[in-house]
This record gives sequence, structure tokens and C-alpha cells, in this order.
Amino acid sequence: MTWFKNGKIYLNESEFAESMVIEGNRIKKVGSSESCEAFFKGNEIIDLEGKTVIPGLNDSHLHFLMTAEFLSLLPITGVTSMKELIDRCRVYIEDQQMTKEDVLYSEGWNHTLFTDDKRIPDRHDLDQASSSVPIVLVRVDRHVMSLNTAALKTFNITEHSQVETGGEILKDSDGLPTGVLTEGALDLVKAQLPARTREEKKEAIKETMKLANQYGITSMHTNDAKDDTVEETLSLYEELEEEKALTARFYQQIWFNNGKYLPGFLKMDYPFHKGSDWNRIGPIKFFIDGTLGSRTAALREAYSDDQSTKGILTKSQEALSDEVKTAVDHGYQVIIHGIGDQGIETILNAYDSALGDKDNDLRLGINHMQITGLDLIDRVADKGYLTYVQPIFLEDDIPILFDRVGEERAETSYLFKTMKDKGIHQSFSSDAPIVSFDPFENIQCAVTRNRLNEPLEKAYLPNEAMSVYEAVDAYTYESAYASFDEAIKGRIKEGYLADFAVLNRDIFSVSQSEIKNITVHSTYVDGRKVYEEGKG
Repeated sequence: MTWFKNGKIYLNESEFAESMVIEGNRIKKVGSSESCEAFFKGNEIIDLEGKTVIPGLNDSHLHFLMTAEFLSLLPITGVTSMKELIDRCRVYIEDQQMTKEDVLYSEGWNHTLFTDDKRIPDRHDLDQASSSVPIVLVRVDRHVMSLNTAALKTFNITEHSQVETGGEILKDSDGLPTGVLTEGALDLVKAQLPARTREEKKEAIKETMKLANQYGITSMHTNDAKDDTVEETLSLYEELEEEKALTARFYQQIWFNNGKYLPGFLKMDYPFHKGSDWNRIGPIKFFIDGTLGSRTAALREAYSDDQSTKGILTKSQEALSDEVKTAVDHGYQVIIHGIGDQGIETILNAYDSALGDKDNDLRLGINHMQITGLDLIDRVADKGYLTYVQPIFLEDDIPILFDRVGEERAETSYLFKTMKDKGIHQSFSSDAPIVSFDPFENIQCAVTRNRLNEPLEKAYLPNEAMSVYEAVDAYTYESAYASFDEAIKGRIKEGYLADFAVLNRDIFSVSQSEIKNITVHSTYVDGRKVYEEGKG
């Protein structure tokens, strides 16, 4: 039994306690110092010295294994020019003495940040880095891939290659591949990339859990198990649990880019919610469109800065509706990637069709929910669908938003406060490795409606700013609700799991522009300290 005293322990909006008592993996008592002292029957006392304590942070959508692998790649996130991107690749190839037998693979470039040429790199650009070593570079949103000529040959991407799922192999005026692939076309290359060993993947997960714990993250909804690799990926987490190596809890989102793999998964022994408090089967995840930055998010009207396109629907309404109905009929929760208003409308049509007159007891949800109209938000609220949002995306999207969709659509997008006020269950997530899973950067974007490092003089739709209380709840209680865990975690409450983070600064009183600089003093999962500042 451990008594934590002299703290500012967050319970609910404007409600705090001084002390709490932990026994085993549960919170046994929360209240005043006097009440906890009277209850306490142990010998371990931790003086919080006035520090703020919040429930363990819970990222409701990210790709954790991908993040673990991403951290070892050539860094190209934040590159600010085409020239810099090419130079980094060339220097890396020289330093690593790479040959035509190797593949330079990395992720994270964002052409909207380029100062010299704001376009997607093609084979001619990457050929300047190497004409012999295959180069494969994925955009920050993971919906666009650039290859050099050597990579096109290595992975046999030709003018005759066919894309099974929604996506495109871009071609030049002669009908030859430009080296740019979108959406489902990326799988033509990813399926052939050299794979890490199981032990390498497990070690990467363990190391990245340490980083997550450093940020106060104690739970994650991870979207790693995909298509024909579901069993292999899930077994990594199962083995880590058996080895008692997990320092965070995982809710597995099962990802199907290609619906042909769904029937096979449904025959496996992975029923919804199979597992434990540490590692459990969660929703089936589908995609319907792309991203704003690459102009592949599906819009109801053409892009304002490119009238030739409305983006991409990765599958038809009929196909998505059939897949959703199959998942729902088998008792699975469903989460679907939808960024553009046409994509979101397609999701809502599929959900409404699958549920009919039934309530949303399976807590079906929409991931991203970015370019919206009020009509779509009302439909979400009316049926009680969940939303999984990423306020940190404002960092990259604010500079391009009005150009991409125009003022009218921009004024009804990223409406976090509106969705909250309409009673929509809205959880926060990072979608790492698209961006860092640092929760404090995410929270700051939610409460300031502005960029982190180069804020605009006027915030974007400031009336849509959330309070710090609402933002913390979205990262804790709402994420727990999304995994049906709101009765055991997401709050500091008697009987709940002892998952919490002790902060070095008070997130509820610090200047909003300083939230991103908050650090964690210590993190506890299952009543056990898994991170302490200054200790390995």
C-alpha cells in the first residue's frame, strides 16, 4: 500500500484532491490528507510536493510498431526544401556505403513545407540522390510514396502495374510511372520491403514504450495489425505480455486496407475484446479516403486550389457498407479513417445502413473527422458515433487549409468544441508516426487553435478552442470510453486502475503557450512506477 500526499490530483473539471492511496494495481482511496492518512495501512509514503497528478494519458489512435520502426529511419521530418531532401538521401547513402542491393526507406517528408519547390518529389528528383540505390520515401501522412528509377525497377512498378485497392500510380505524358504512388498503390511496394526480425520488432516496441511512458502515456489504441499480417503482429504483443515486458496497455485496432482479408480474420480466434487489461482486441479499422496535404481526402466539391480533383474514395459506398455490415454482424466495433466531407458522409451512410434502428452500442467511430459540414456533425451526434481527433494536425494544416478548401469549408472544419458541446464522445490521438505522440503538443493545439512554433497573430476559429480540462479529459476519460474501459480507467477514482502521471508543471494553470513544454516527473502503470525523470 502506498500513500501519495500533498498533491494536486485531478478528479474532474475544477475538482482536485490532496492525496490518494494505492494498493496493488488499484486506487483504493482518494481525498483529503486526513482521510487518506486514516485509511493508510502501509509503510510507503510519497510526498508529491504540490505536483499535479492526472490520469494516465491514453492515445486513442496511433501506429505504435510503425512508430518504433520509424524512430530508426533516416530523419526527413521537418525537411524544408526539395534540395535538402535530396542532399540528406545522398549523404546517407554515401555514409552507409549503400549499394544497389540495399533500399533506402524513410518516412516524413512534407512538400507543403518546402521553400524552393512545393511539389511532391518524383523519380527525377530522387535520381539526383542516387541512380543505383533504390530510394523509397513516404510522405508524412503515409498516403503518398515517392520512388526513384532504381526503386521502380526493384519493386517492378511499371505502366502495366495494377492497384488492387483505391489508389493510383501517377504517370507522365508518355504513360510511364513518375515515381509517385498514392493510397492503396503504396502496398505494391510495402509488401516487398525487407522485414525486421521478430526480436528486432519486440525490442523496438520495448524501447518505444519507454518513450511513451516518459510522456505520461499509459494506454494506446494501436493500429499495427494489418491485412495478411494480423496474426504475426498481434503475436508480438501477446509474447511481450507473457514476458511481462509491457509498460503500457494496448487496445488493438485491426486494419484492413484490402477487404479481401476480412473473411479470413473473422475465422481466426480473435473475437472482439479477447485479451486482458494489458492487451485486447479492439475495433476493425477501414479507410475511405486520403489526406488534405496530398489532396487525396475525398471532398464533396473540388479542391479550391485544384479544380481538377475532389480527392480519392478508396472504395465504393457499396463496398464499404458491405464491409461494415460484416464486421458489425460479427460483433465488432468499427473505426474508419475519414478526413474529407465526402469520405465522412460515405462512412455515415455505411454506419446508418449497418445499424438501422439499433443504438450505437458497438461505439462505431470516425477517425480524423476534419473537413466537415454541420450536417455531418449533426448526423454523428444524432446517432452517437464516436470521433477520434488529432488537434496537433493543425500545426501542418493551418498554413494550407484555406488554400485547399476555401473559406466557407474551412469555417466548418476541425470543430472540436462544437462536437464536444453536441455531446459527441471525442477522444484525442496523435496518429504517430504521422506526428510525434507528445500529448502536451496535442493539448496545446486544442486549447490555442494555433501552431506551436510559428503561431498566427489570430488563432484559427478561436471559438472552437477547448478548455484544458476538456482536452485532458479527451486524452484520458474519452479514450477509455472508446475502448469500453471508462469504468476502470481514465479517471483518478477509487476502484480504478492505478495508471497516472505526475507532472513537473501544473497543466491547469500554466500559460497556454507553455503547455507544450510540460514534462513528466513520473509515470505509474498498474500501480508500478515505469518512468521517473532522471532515471534510466
